[in-house]
Amino acid sequence: MPPSVHDHAVEELDDPSCRALVRTARLGRVSYTRDALPAIQPVTFCVHGDQVVIPARPHSPLVSGTRGAVVAFQVDSIDADTCTGWTVTVVGPSRSVTDPAEVTVLDALHWPVSYRRPDACYISIAMALLTGWRDGPLPRAPIVPPRDDGPRRLAAPNG
Repeated sequence: MPPSVHDHAVEELDDPSCRALVRTARLGRVSYTRDALPAIQPVTFCVHGDQVVIPARPHSPLVSGTRGAVVAFQVDSIDADTCTGWTVTVVGPSRSVTDPAEVTVLDALHWPVSYRRPDACYISIAMALLTGWRDGPLPRAPIVPPRDDGPRRLAAPNG
């Protein structure tokens, strides 16, 4: 039987834990402005140093909507059956990567084959502010065996 919501504990994650978890994911969502409205787009990404790097098409709305803007980027791993997992949100300034030397370095990152395109460009988001949480089962109280203090003596009755 899956645990109930009452069997769960939510733990806030510190910055190093958030950074470590972001590095374990391959798909995320970037929140940006498109045509003056909020937009959220699923993306593949890699972490390079303290940057989240997203491949994009040069003239896509994602590139124009993130260029020079502060954006949010979110990744998670949630088990739908147990309702346990984690989520991390990165907030930071973004930029389009156009320097040919930097593009060459980013081209060499571990990208899925389908993202290797001659016209690809990259969006880089600085990991400036990270927040996250993990939801998991409550730790069970350890079973403590009774202490063995040796043989017990009965006290003599007062009398």
